[in-house]
Formats: sequence, C-alpha cells, structure tokens
Amino acid sequence: MKKTILLFILLLPVLPGYAQLIRGPYLQAATPTSIVIRWRTDVAANSKVSYGSSATNLNQTIEDNSLVTEHELKLTGLSPKTRYSYSFGSTTMTFAGDENNYFETTPMSGTIGKYRFGVLGDCGTNSAVQGNVRDQLSAYLGNNYMNALLLLGDNAYSFGTDAEYQSNFFNHYKDSFLKKFPTYPTPGNHDYNNDTFDRQNDHNIPYYDIFTMPAHGEAGGVPSGTESYYSFDYGNVHFLSLDSYGREDQATRLYDTLGKQVQWLKADLAANTNKGWVVAYWHHPPYSQGSRNSETDPEMTAIRENFIRILERLGVDLILCGHSHVYERTKLMKGHYDKANTFNAAVHNISQSSGKYDGSDNSCPYIKTSSALRGTVYVVTGSAGQLGAPSAGWPHNAMYYADYEHGGSMILEVEGNRLDAKWINADGQIRDKFTIEKDVNLEKTMTIEKGKSVDLKASFIGQYLWNTGATSQTLTVAPDTDTEYKVKDSQNCISDVFRINVTNPLPVKLIAFETSVSVTNVVSLKWVTETEYNFSHFLIERSVNGRDFIEVGRINGKQNSSQKVTYEFKDEKSQDITSKDSIYYRLKMVDLSGKFEYSRINAIRLNLIVLGTDPVKQVIDIEIIPNPSTPEDVRIRLIGKEKSTANLVLTNVSGQILSDKTIELNKDLIPFLPSGITAGIYFVKVVIDGKAITKKFLVY
Repeated sequence: MKKTILLFILLLPVLPGYAQLIRGPYLQAATPTSIVIRWRTDVAANSKVSYGSSATNLNQTIEDNSLVTEHELKLTGLSPKTRYSYSFGSTTMTFAGDENNYFETTPMSGTIGKYRFGVLGDCGTNSAVQGNVRDQLSAYLGNNYMNALLLLGDNAYSFGTDAEYQSNFFNHYKDSFLKKFPTYPTPGNHDYNNDTFDRQNDHNIPYYDIFTMPAHGEAGGVPSGTESYYSFDYGNVHFLSLDSYGREDQATRLYDTLGKQVQWLKADLAANTNKGWVVAYWHHPPYSQGSRNSETDPEMTAIRENFIRILERLGVDLILCGHSHVYERTKLMKGHYDKANTFNAAVHNISQSSGKYDGSDNSCPYIKTSSALRGTVYVVTGSAGQLGAPSAGWPHNAMYYADYEHGGSMILEVEGNRLDAKWINADGQIRDKFTIEKDVNLEKTMTIEKGKSVDLKASFIGQYLWNTGATSQTLTVAPDTDTEYKVKDSQNCISDVFRINVTNPLPVKLIAFETSVSVTNVVSLKWVTETEYNFSHFLIERSVNGRDFIEVGRINGKQNSSQKVTYEFKDEKSQDITSKDSIYYRLKMVDLSGKFEYSRINAIRLNLIVLGTDPVKQVIDIEIIPNPSTPEDVRIRLIGKEKSTANLVLTNVSGQILSDKTIELNKDLIPFLPSGITAGIYFVKVVIDGKAITKKFLVY
C-alpha cells in the first residue's frame, strides 16, 4: 500500500491536470495567417489552444501531446486582419479563456489602415516608474487595439536572467499587454548578462529561449536566419529589429558594415522599397548625452560613424533606441556622423519645424517624398523603467527636445501616409510629439467633359478646408468651366491644388463606322452613335487621295440622344469614279453652334469594271486557285474578259517585290509564281487596262 501511494506521489507532478500557470500567455511572431502563443507551467503538461470568433465560439483547437513546461503553439490558417478569442491550457484543464484573451492577425503586407505600435525602452526594472509608464500607455490606448509592442532592449535588469524576466517583465505586462498584443523585442546589453563578453559571442542567454522571432521571413521582409535580428511588416509599415550588442560569428557587430547583419539589412531594405514607412529599432543610440554618452561610448560612436548613413541612404524614416535612460528626439535630419559640437542645424536638419503639428509656432509636420527618401527622425526613449542623470553637454546639439526628469513610453500611430509619434509620460502627460507626412502638397491637373463629375481627394490625413467650404477629405465636383480647387489643413501647413480643365463633350459619340461597295461600285456607309449632344447634322465627305475631301451628302442628327442611333448613306456617284486605288470617306459631325469633329477615315477599293459591246457593265477580276496551296499548285485566271495583257507584281507581307512581269491572262489557270517561293502570305497586284486588282493568298 505504501509503495502504491509513493508511486502516485512521484507521478503526480507530470500529470497534466495538476500543472499550474507560471508565465503567460504571450503572443509572438504574428502574421496575416498565423500567430504563436506561449506560456509556462510549473510541471510538464501537454498543450492546447482553442480559438474562434468570440469567447463563446472557440470552435477550433490545436493540441500538442508532448509533456513540456515551455508551451509554444503556432496557430495557422487564420484570416488576415481578424480578431480571434482564445483559451489555453492542457487537454484536461483551461487556464484562461474569457473576453480578455484575444489577438488580431496582421493585415496583408502593404494594406492601408490605422495602426498603433507601443514602444518600451529599458523597461524591465521592477520599479514604480515601470508600473506608472505601463498604466499610462494602457490608459492612452483605452479600447483601441495596440497592433504590436516593440521592446528596445534591457528588457530585464540587471543580468537578463530567466528569474528577472519573470519578476521584472512578465509579471508587469502579463495582463495589460502580453496576452493581447504581439511583442517584437530587441536585445540590450543587460539582456546579454550585463555586458558579459562570452554571452555576446555565444548568445547563450535566456532572451533567445523566451522570445520567438519571425527570423524566416514569415512575417514579411528578407529572412535573416537568426533571432538576433529580423524584419516584419504590419500593413504598410516595415520594421527592422536589430542587435547592437551581440557578435555575429563571434566577430562582427552592428557597426561592422561588412558583417552579416549589415549585409542582410541592405538586402532587406532593397527588397522593401515599396513600403509606405520604414522603422528601425535597436538598443544603443547614435546620438545621446543622457545617462549614456554617444561622445564617449564606443558602441554608440561606432554606430553613428559607420552605420546610420546606410539607413539614411536607404530611406529609413524613423530610428528608435533605448540604453540612455532619458528621452531625446531630433528633427528630420540627415548627414551628421561626427561629434555633437559639429552638428549644424542649418546644414543637417532637413526641416527646421518642431514637427509637433499642434498649432504652435513653427510646428508643421515633417514632409517626405517617396522618390527622394530624404531625412530620418532619431528618438531615444529609454525611460520606460527608470530615469538617469544627463551627461556633460546635455542636451545633445542634434536634439530638438530632451527630458531626463520624466519616465515614459512612445506610441506610434500610422494611417496611410501619416505617422504620428507621441511620448506618453508616467504622469499621463504627452510632453513631446511629432508628425511625418509623405507625398503631400499635391498639384494635379485633370481634364473632364462638361457635365461630368470627378472626385478630388486630399493627399494628407488631417482636417480639411476646401476653397468651396467643404471639410471632407474627398470632394466631388462638376464644374462648367475651367476651375481651380484648393484644400489645406487647419494649420495651414499643407495645401493641395487641383486644376480642372473642362472641355465640351463631342457632339457625337461614334461607336461604329463601316463602308461597303456593290458590284456596280455604289459605296454604302453605315454608322452608329451612342450619344448626341446639341447635335445638328453629318456631312459625308469623299476623297480620291486621302487628303482632299469633297462633300457628297448630308444627314441630319437627333440633336440630343442617349440611345444608339443607326445611320446609312449611299454614294450613288461613286460608280462614276475611275480610280485604280482606294477612295476614302469620313464624317464631319457638326453641332448646333457650328463646331465640328471628324470621324476616322475609311478606305475602300472599287471593283474593276469594263464595258463590252453590250451596254451592260461587266466586272473584271482575277482569281487565285487554289488558295491556300503549295507553290507548285498556285494558279491564276481572268474573270469577266476572254483575255488581256496584264502587268503582274508579286510582293510579300513586308512589301518586298518578288516578281514584276507582264503576262497574258485568260480564263485558263496558268502558273505565275517564280521559283524559290516559301510558305507565307503573299499579295499579287494585276493591272489591266489601267485598272489595278490586288489579291491575297497563302502558300504552305
């Protein structure tokens, strides 16, 4: 009996029903069709996730019967940009699964929408600052979904141990963020065991066991093949998470421009030039004179001198870093890679605006164009967990705004071609913000017909003031005369101009125009109109050379019509024309005011007619028999006359003359092809008594 009880006690820890939740759930590596859900239990158990459209409709399930404490299930076959509720646990028990457990898949790459991304730098301190920053970011979000949470490194102080991650990271964010919003981290020096050289080389740190990164391109971007650095897409935003402290191949760092990370980064950015926004983030900032000093810190200096020029050249819009426990932010700038005292605002700032876009003096948004890709905003936001004293020289000359007295997080809000960044402080205040807009200040000229309308859409996201008084982004207009429409934002920073040129519609919309000829050479014209507008009449014009036309008839129109109308005209005098070449017809369409438009020109060839002793007209023609045929069998004969001397010219489809000779034609079939004729399409022109006849035939 005692042995049985002892055996039961020994088996108890591995029975799935007795496992307790220690960590999680937390969401990783979201894509349009998949997401990873992770959690930890105190003892080994199997894994199960149920999910569906709501907490009361969890109609899909994924299970893994392996007994583990680190649970990681990848849900696949999901729909893009869709919210799912879920529960998780084992096959015998559920840890949680109410209305607070949900996630959203990402939209398809390139999709325009309104997205929110939270940013936490140096957050894992287990401090009051950390809690207050978390709460204020959560309060700012309210019921709005945060599409992703970006971590800028030093996620668990002081050594990045698993226990520190539990107490300083998971315990702080498990309910507010981690179970609803996918997390995309980057490592800092404290994650690398607080600057331990060996860990930089072997990457043997809990960070890589705790997080699941989309290293194989499954979330967008070029596969990196390593969890140290990776990229992903969220709608029209492309993110790069970089490692500024670990060594690749135990040799190169982020600032080693020939290293694997930089070579991958170049390939990734080259493959993603079609993205609306590009945001890069890592731990060590290139500019800071906060608790960390880019003037003296070797990693920060090397990144500034060797690395960031690559990102600027390849069009990165925003760079986010931590490491320095302050907040610092530049204007839109480019081209400064030296010490702080060499920064020249007139040279290095592309825009002199504050970028705040709040109506204060000189606060217009930063403007970029997709074609020029000029300028980057640099942000240091490393005070999500603690504050640090500034260094000598504070603030850095490149910084428009700097603050070391308040902890905070950042929220990025992206909608179409507008990006807003806000620094949300631990006391709930927003002390800094900036806006970037792309491809605005549009000037466009359009031509429309009178009576038609066109939709004009402002190029920017914001408040709209049209010169018509309208306040919507899109305006539908139908001007009678040439008109210029302008729309500006409420701060008078952006202005679009639309110049509409109005043309009177064609008097007639012609959809068919055909000509045919009878055996007696009477030419018939037939045409169809779809609409007629203030229309008077058609003049039928004929030419024997395609240039000089004479009027041969008139037919009145319907004046105004929106239905199909068919017209016909016979040119009885065409039978009196003696031309061996084509004759030509066109319609002159005249409106009530006397203005007119011409139709296209139609060409037609008359039949060759000769008069015999009988006054009845006879038709002379030739016939190619058989057609198609082999070169050896092709024959020609005369129709409508007993015999005649004819000039015969043979050409190919390119117009090249293959034979030009005079032969006697009669009603008998006679050969006429020269030797060496190959398969193809040919034309033979026969001139009899000054009249020309051309026939097409096929040789195979």
